[in-house]
Amino acid sequence: MTDTPLGWGLIGCGGAGRGHARGAAEHPEVAVRAFCDVDPGSAERLAAEHEGAVHTTDPERLFSDPGIDILSIATAHDSHADLAVAALEAGKHLWLEKPMAMTVADCLRIEAARQAADRRLMLNFSIRFSGAARAVRERLGRPLVSHGQCTQAPADLTTWRWHPEVGGGPLYDVGVHALDLLCWIHDDDPVEVYATGGQVTHPGQLGSPEMVDTAAATLRFGNGSVATFLMTDAGRNELLSKWFFEFFDGAGTAVLHEHFGTATFTAPDPDSGDLVSETVKPGPVPRIGDLVAAVRSGTEPAISSREGIRSTLLVERIIDSIGSGRPQKVEMPAF
Repeated sequence: MTDTPLGWGLIGCGGAGRGHARGAAEHPEVAVRAFCDVDPGSAERLAAEHEGAVHTTDPERLFSDPGIDILSIATAHDSHADLAVAALEAGKHLWLEKPMAMTVADCLRIEAARQAADRRLMLNFSIRFSGAARAVRERLGRPLVSHGQCTQAPADLTTWRWHPEVGGGPLYDVGVHALDLLCWIHDDDPVEVYATGGQVTHPGQLGSPEMVDTAAATLRFGNGSVATFLMTDAGRNELLSKWFFEFFDGAGTAVLHEHFGTATFTAPDPDSGDLVSETVKPGPVPRIGDLVAAVRSGTEPAISSREGIRSTLLVERIIDSIGSGRPQKVEMPAF
């Protein structure tokens, strides 16, 4: 471990930003320097919890601070692209909240700035840092079939996440998490998606006829495996929890449940043939550590721009499929 800590600052001091701050404060190679938010009180309150940290409403103060090496951006979705590009142009490494951006074009704009600046960028797809999710990836063979879902209680439509331009709705807010996890466990890119849904739980209430509150999608991967994905706010099943995933590799199965904190593996006993199950609850992996290691080594973090571009692309194709009623080809853009 180097003797010089990496300076860290945060833009966006809401709930997600507080999670970034906890991770930064707990890492021995990170020094918390500054907090920024459009609400001065939010930035001031968070700075008060970290000795020596400053607070501001002006992101430029963080961009121009030579003592800040890594910036976290945890603002509303529509602001990610402009803030990320400005931070990269200022020479900062990025820990970027999901989604990377609300269009593939903006994702590519961020990646172009990252390449020009030769900086590291990590997306905060939090399920990837679940110890249980990592156990599924390590212990199960490549799945042939899987199912993932995010089911929530009816939403408060007044929050910014449900604004058509600012938040984009649940596909951009939570759907990207599930789509990233499915791609990660299947270890491939989808080549086709077919989806149905639309405004099922809030017809005519979402500020735009293109906004989606419910999606049921099938993804076909390049390696021939398939996944289904369900997202809705029609109600929460506490037996399964908000997040629920199951994977089948042709012999054994893995279920990721209890808000992706628990994994249950089932496979035939090699002698008797009876099904035997094992449940594990490994703790989460610290998130910022992967980015710190990437910055130190000059390598790419595990959840890089590519994963952010892919998830936004899948959201766009799901929306296109719902609107057209037809399957959509999925082709990763060159970057």
